[in-house]
This record gives sequence, structure tokens and C-alpha cells, in this order.
Amino acid sequence: MRRVKSYIVSIMKDERKTADARVAGVFLSIVSYAYFALLQLMYFLRKIKILPRHKVRPKVISVGNITLGGTGKTPFTIFLARHVQFMGRKVTVLHRGYGNDESVLLKEKLAGIPVIIGRDRVKNALQAYDEFKSDCVVLDDGFQHHRICRDLDILLIDSTNPFGNMKIFPRGILREPLARLRDAHVAILTKSDMGGGNIEAIEKEIHRYNKDLDIAQSYYEPVDLQRLFSKETIPLSYLKDRRLSLVSGIANPDYFSWIVERLGATVVDKFCYEDHYGFEESDVSTICNAARKRGVRLIITTEKDAVRLRRFQTAFGELDLAALRVEFRVRKDEKKILGRLHSICNS
Repeated sequence: MRRVKSYIVSIMKDERKTADARVAGVFLSIVSYAYFALLQLMYFLRKIKILPRHKVRPKVISVGNITLGGTGKTPFTIFLARHVQFMGRKVTVLHRGYGNDESVLLKEKLAGIPVIIGRDRVKNALQAYDEFKSDCVVLDDGFQHHRICRDLDILLIDSTNPFGNMKIFPRGILREPLARLRDAHVAILTKSDMGGGNIEAIEKEIHRYNKDLDIAQSYYEPVDLQRLFSKETIPLSYLKDRRLSLVSGIANPDYFSWIVERLGATVVDKFCYEDHYGFEESDVSTICNAARKRGVRLIITTEKDAVRLRRFQTAFGELDLAALRVEFRVRKDEKKILGRLHSICNS
């Protein structure tokens, strides 16, 4: 099943050019057209109010994307929830629960801020108000959740790969047509340090659909390393001129690798798995055997992957396994984000 999923993803990203991939691509295109028609029907039913939208008591700030994964929603959600709390608001994060790593990470990073897990965002928003007296909820991965009314829609766009091949799922990575950009209030271009050369073209494409959309640029700043099993914090300088292996199960591993290499490390091996990958003993054995064979003692992973790798302490043995911890940063037009937040939270 994993091989099939990887095969389909490679076609969605136009990475496979074989004859069989072209045939499969035609089939995926047919499914894509059917999916697009279903989306159009849903939009119409929402417009004529056959499919209702629910207004809840707390202010609703949605964080989402228009492509499949890889935009960095979790670090931004953490950034956003902390800022709303700093403004004096009682905030709760609502997470769908897809990918246990994200929900665990949110709870660990947001000590003192409730995190409610579940697919029914309307029910969860009501729970946040009744149980925690929250006057604001942050809807993680909420752009495609139409049942709940939003006060602010923030869309994250990956600067290194903003829209893929411009085709809708499952032939491409677009979750919805680009016309949906009209419904967003703020767009944040993530990973703009690596994808800086694409910014002008991305902004031009966005403004084709929404001339009034506020656009800000952001990146993820490495803060330190944390050993998985001892929880010891290590400074980033530890990576300088050090040979290591990278392990990740995220949608866009290239940015992770780029950050580590910029910190001066020599990356000997890269083990890249699909997003939210469920690591098994055989995977860890492959990673560890390769490290020992090549004389590598340090293995670096992401914070999300660390959640799924913690249970393999015995298998890693004497190898040093650490997570690179990052923080969301705005490099341009931060006032656009914070100004919107103040306006919504204080209205």
C-alpha cells in the first residue's frame, strides 16, 4: 500500500516520466475532473445555503493551505496561538487529528493553551467556549473546512513549490482551484529564505485572483537541537563540520536538508519518507545500519518525526538521535499579520 501511495505521489508531482506513469496520469486526470466537479457542486450548495455554515461564539482564525502538505502549518499555528494569548485572549487550538505527530507536538509546544482534537470543528469550537471560556479559536488546517464560519482566513503557501504542476488532486497537489484564493484574507509565503527567487511570480499569481490579499513572507529559524531520549538541548554550533544522516517523513524534505547544510553540517545520508510516515523497526534498522557502516554517529530528524521515532530508543543504541527545533519567523510585513489579529481579537 505504501508503494502504491508513493507511486501516485510521484505522478502528482510530475517526478516520474515512464510510460506507465503517463497512463496512470491520464487516469488520475479523469478522477481530478470528477473531483473538481464535486467541489463546484459543494461551493454551489454552500452559496444557496443547502449546506449550512455555523457561526460560533469565539472568534475563529483559520490556518490552512491550498496544496497538499509541506507549507509548515504546525509551526505557524504555534506562533499564532502564542500571539493571540499574548494579546490577552483565551485561545484554544482546534486540530483535526490527522497525523498524531502534529497533535502531540502542538500540545507539547503550547503548554497552557488547550488543544482539542477532532474532525467536527463546530462541536470543538463550542467545547472550547463552554469548557475553557475561549473567546478565540485557531483552526489548524481549516481552509477546506466549510461548515464553520471564519473571522480570519490565513493561507500558507510554500515559496519553494507554491502550486505544484497547477493541477488539482489527484493529478496534482492542489487541494482546490486557485480561484479559492479569493476567500483568504492573508497569504503567508513560507520558506521564503530558500524560495526567495519565486516570490515575485507567486505574488503576481495570487493577485490574479485576489488583488486585496495581504501577503507576508516568512521562514523557519533553527533554534537548537534536542536529543530525543535524554531531552538534552544542544547548540546549533554542534553541527559545524560534523558528518551526519538526516531522517524525515515530511512533505518537503528539501527545506529541512537545506537548513541543516547551511548550519555547516556534512550530510552523508538522507532518508526521506512520505508525510506522516509510520516508522517501523525495519526502517530504523536500515537507518542505523547505514550510519554505522559509514561511520556516522549523529542522526538529525524533524520535531514532527521525533514524535514517531521516540519509541525506538533501544534500536538506535549508541547512535546520537536529535531533533532540529525551529521557530516561525516573519521576514517582511509582520504588521500585516499582527494588525489583522488585533483587529479580529479586539472587535
